Amino acid sequence: MNTNDRFVDKFTGTLLGCAVGDALGAPVEGLSSNETQCRYGTVNGYLDERFGRGRITDDTQMTIVLAQALIEAGRFERDHTARKFGHWMELSDKGIKRARGVGVACGTACRRLYEGVDPQESGVYSAGCGAAMRVSPVGLRYCGDLEELKRAAAGQAFITHTDPEAIAGAVAVARAVAYGINNHGKANPYAIARCISEFVRPFSIEMSEKINGLPEYLELDEELGFAYTGNSGYVMETVPCALYSFLRTPEDFEATVIRAVNAGGDTDSIGAIAGSISGSFNGTGNIPPRFLEPLEGKEYLESLAVKLSTLIPRDRPRDYRII
Repeated sequence: MNTNDRFVDKFTGTLLGCAVGDALGAPVEGLSSNETQCRYGTVNGYLDERFGRGRITDDTQMTIVLAQALIEAGRFERDHTARKFGHWMELSDKGIKRARGVGVACGTACRRLYEGVDPQESGVYSAGCGAAMRVSPVGLRYCGDLEELKRAAAGQAFITHTDPEAIAGAVAVARAVAYGINNHGKANPYAIARCISEFVRPFSIEMSEKINGLPEYLELDEELGFAYTGNSGYVMETVPCALYSFLRTPEDFEATVIRAVNAGGDTDSIGAIAGSISGSFNGTGNIPPRFLEPLEGKEYLESLAVKLSTLIPRDRPRDYRII
């Protein structure tokens, strides 16, 4: 695979990885890891529960909307993105296209948007993970510009979530995706955690320190790691949990998403974030076909990834990376 093909493959892997993790985790969302194990054993494939086998939720739906906004404007434009979020919620409320499992903060903010509230005032003071679960397209679009990545990741977060921790979580995930796109060779989980921790520190010292502590648990039993991260929809748990799931097996997409969706709690969001990060490092070629064949919206997600890749300067050096 040549350099350009690999680059596009990673973009595609990011969006497909998000959807795979989301669809795997959706049927067991809200269950503890023990409850999941008792009902289903280890979840290692799609369950025909909740929305259906291989079906996505709001995690991927909002990721798609954000990707569309970036493609249409060519960059992050707050007002355009806000209109897209509002329109998505309005279509759902009118019964045209259902928003599946949307959280309170995202739902409230997006309804405010289509009712005419300014994006500067639409957000809810919430530390939920809604802004982090959808942010991977920002990591793709600005994989070569960290300052713009910060602005866009924080800006799209503020439309729905104004709590600094929620904003920090979105910035962390976007940074992880950008790291993955630009990583060449073996992934170093300790360097990755340190990089993301330092990057988010201006937004939240607490998030920075929690991410920085993840490597201490990489060689220990997973139960200890998940006890450290937590697994709820609180962004201070969701994002570290997803990162931890990835950092244990940074070169194995399947192991990462299976770990994430069996952690219990907010499993669709944990799976979506872990899948997007792993997809950015490993590309589509490392996602098992059994996850892709029944995946809802696969072809459309692939088309969005290709379009996003065309927004990146074509003269990027072949060995270009941001560490």
